[in-house]
Parts: sequence; structure tokens; C-alpha cells
Amino acid sequence: MPERPPRQAAPVTVLLTPDGRIIGWSEGAARLFGRGAGEAVGVSLADLLAGLPGGDGAAEPLMGALKRAAEGRPWSGVLPLPGGAGAGHGLSVACEPMTVEDGGTAVALMVSPPWAGGLELLSEAGRRIGSTLELHPTAREIVEVAVPRFADAGAIYVLERLLADDDRPATEAGSRDAEGGDGGGPAVVRRLAVAFAEDDPRGWAREFPVNEVIVYPPSTPYARCLATGRMVEFGGDTVQRTLAHRTGRLIEGLLDHVSLLAVPLVARGRALGFAVFSRKRGRLPFTAADAALAAELAARAATCIDNACQYRREHRTATALKSSLVPAAIAAPPGLEIAHRYLPARSGVGGDWYDVVPLSGGRIAVVIGDSVGHGVTAAAAMGQLRVAAHTLASCEFRPAEVLERLDAIAQDLHAAQFATCLCLVCDPATRRCEVACAGHPPPLLALPDGTVRHFAAPRGLPLGVSDQAHPPEYEQVTETIPAGATLALYTDGLVESRRRNVDEGIARLASALVASRAGTPEETADGVLALLSDQRGRDDIALLLIRPV
Repeated sequence: MPERPPRQAAPVTVLLTPDGRIIGWSEGAARLFGRGAGEAVGVSLADLLAGLPGGDGAAEPLMGALKRAAEGRPWSGVLPLPGGAGAGHGLSVACEPMTVEDGGTAVALMVSPPWAGGLELLSEAGRRIGSTLELHPTAREIVEVAVPRFADAGAIYVLERLLADDDRPATEAGSRDAEGGDGGGPAVVRRLAVAFAEDDPRGWAREFPVNEVIVYPPSTPYARCLATGRMVEFGGDTVQRTLAHRTGRLIEGLLDHVSLLAVPLVARGRALGFAVFSRKRGRLPFTAADAALAAELAARAATCIDNACQYRREHRTATALKSSLVPAAIAAPPGLEIAHRYLPARSGVGGDWYDVVPLSGGRIAVVIGDSVGHGVTAAAAMGQLRVAAHTLASCEFRPAEVLERLDAIAQDLHAAQFATCLCLVCDPATRRCEVACAGHPPPLLALPDGTVRHFAAPRGLPLGVSDQAHPPEYEQVTETIPAGATLALYTDGLVESRRRNVDEGIARLASALVASRAGTPEETADGVLALLSDQRGRDDIALLLIRPV
């Protein structure tokens, strides 16, 4: 996966009238001062600062700078940050005069991010978090970035219903219908990852296991964080009381963590869960600047978790759809032995499909195809084409006509860009086969003498490539399976990879068929897949073996 450039910290900008009343409030300002735009706009900056711990020290010089800028003289300097976060470094502040639309004057107050080492931490977070679309690894990456540099312990909690097969839409952050807090309900979450400083008791891993589902009452900081969509700062005694209520006992050493932050994980305006960071006694408690850094880290983490949740839902949906459509069992007619295998890709879901349809006179129709792409789109296209192919074959259309009708259907499928397909009708009594092909890899015929050759399969355009005004005409040929030979039908996942082209992959498949030909079709199928095991996982694999008896 290509490395993503680190996103810069959100700018902290406040737009003010000349007399110091707030008329504009950026997202960065909301994180830094712990006030949303709805609470800040219209308020006097002096009144807002006066309501913050330590704000008086910054209010007077800041109002003086504001007055200077309102007179057309820009100002810049360093001021202490309300809440004590400026201890040892302070805030770089600039005041610039502006002309507004009505010709009046306004002042832009710009604050540089105050976090010592914060940009470095966020840069590392940008590099490390979200390296995969797997949910648990993503959660581990978040806590590993934060602990021990930013906190002595950290954990990621995600709403349990997001991990279950629950189709309810995610709740808006801060909604009173959220799962917890002021919404009236408890917060039901799952702990996906946890990290502790090295000198913490080893027993803590037993007390805070990964994958534990926890129900937090509405009064807890965790539930309130979810319900309000706002960060909650609290002390270690709150954690001890919560755990004592759940377990009926105290955990030794837990009160050493005296400063904690519950930070909401919000993506696309929806609450996903929360992160918890804590610091021990002897380390400076979390400051307003730390809270702003935690909010920025959580914002980045939430996007990655949201991506992982979406991928998880899509993968589950596609897997369930596909498993319901790929035949679990195939009945071979008298005179034929049939073995079939389907191996899904490790990530994503492809569009491979196959079917064996009984026909009159003991004949069978065999259809195998591959819808382009992965995920729900490919699985949905595969499902529609497979059902259509089964219906057309069961109506005993000739293979070429089956493909022509499938092509017309594929052109009307919004989900399918195109698909390859091969249709074969076999008569076990004569071993004769009628074959038509739409861009699919050619069948292989493993002969009793240990040689392998291509089975007759005329070339044709993939399904859905042509247009309705110029439909393709699929050629159909007749071929016979020799006594004792094995016919192999397959999808490109078995023969194609980044390291070799299709022709080289087909040659390897031919060698695997020769090496495994002595056994039954079932044993041959297992032998082929074992010899070509390096093909597994990258793409779906389908394999059908047909042998006359």
C-alpha cells in the first residue's frame, strides 16, 4: 500500500469583530478550546477566556493585540494557553486585520498548534494507522502510536452493533439516541485493542482483555462521551468505581492512573465508539493542548476504523451472498465422475461461479464463469449471471445461444462491467461435448498417456463487452472426451498471478494435472490445488474435473 503523506494539524482560526465578539470558529478552535461553533459564535472572546481555567492571564494581552489589529496593525506573539497547557512553551498567536463583505473590519486570530512533539506524533499516526483494512490491526496501530509517547495506557472501543450483523444506520455523534449517556441507554462496546506501559502490572491484560464486550451505564464518562460526541476528562477513581461495580472488587495499582481522556471516534458525523488514554501519577495530567492532540489523533483513527468497518460489512455481505449461490454439492449423472473445488480469496470476494445442470437423456450442462472485480458488486453480478445461466441451460438452449442470451443480460446489469464464461453440454453415453466460450480460459484435457492438450473451445468476446446494436455471435464446436481422460475447467485465479502470465500458469496447471492423474477426480483435484498452493489467497479459485467412467 503506498505511503500516505501525513495530514497537517487542523488550523486554529477565530474570526472576530473589532470589539472582540466571535463571528467565525474553525474546527481546530473547537478542539483546542473545547467549545463548538454553536457555543462560541456571538460570545465575547474575553468572556470565553475568562470562563476557562487560567484564561485571565491570556485575555488581557490578547484583547490588546485584537485592538491593535482592528486599527490596521498586525500583531504576533506568544501567549499562555488557557488550562495550563502553555506551561513551558505557550501559544504562538497572530492577529491580522481583514475587510469583510460589507466593507467593515474584522480580525483573524490564528493560533499555531501548541503540542510539543504533536506534529511528529500525528505524522507517525498518518504513516502507521490504517495500513490494512482489518479492524483489529487498525485498532492496535492506534494504541501503539499513542503508548507510551502520549499516554501510559490506551484502548479502543467500538460499538458492538457495528460489529454484529446489524443493518441499523450508525447514530449521529452527539445524538440523544446514541448508545449511551444522555440518550438514556447504556453504551454497549467491544474492546478491540489495549496497550499498557511496560512497568504496569501484567495482570492488567487479564482485567482488560481484547474482544471483551462491556456495557457501560449512562452515568459513566464512556457513555457520556458517546452520547454527547464530546471528549470527557476524568480521574482514576471513576475507573475504579466503574470496575468495582462490574466485577465486585478493586484492582491494585489502577489508581496510579489519575488523568484519563475518553475521546469519541466520529467519522462522517457518526459515532463509532471511543478511545481511552490515561496517564499515571507523577506524569503531568492531560492539558487542553493534549486534549486537542488526542482529538486530532482520534479523528484520524476514526476514519481508518470507519473504513475497516465498511470493508468488514461489505466482505461479510459478499461472502454470504456468494456462499448461498455457489453449489454445495453436484450430482454427477451415470457415466461421469465430477469433482469441484471453490477457494475464496483471503481478502475481498471475487466473482467466480460454476454450475452443473441436469438435462434430458442423462446429459448435463456445465457452466463456469468469472465476473470482473471483487466485493459485493462482483458477487451480485455473479449471482444474477449464474441464475440466468442455470435457467437458460435447463431450457436446453445450445451453448452458443446460452452465451448470446447471457451477453444481453450482462449488458443490462449495472453491477457487471463484464464477465468471462464457458458453457459445455456433455453426453456421458457418447462422451461428446458441445462447447462455446466467452473469453474464458481454455479447458485442459489430461490424457491417459500422461500428456495434456487444450480441449476445443472457440474464442469469443467476454459477456457484456459488446453493445446491443452489434451482439456477438458465439461459435460452438463439438469435441469428445477420450476414455480415461480428465477434462479440467477452471477460473483465472488458478493460473494467473503477478509473477507469471496466463500462458505460464496454464502450463503449470497442465503439469499438476499430469502429476495428480493417477487418483480419483477428488484426489486429482486435491493434488492439483496442493501443487499450485502458491496461487491461493490472491483471487478466488474454481476448479471442476470431469472424467468419463
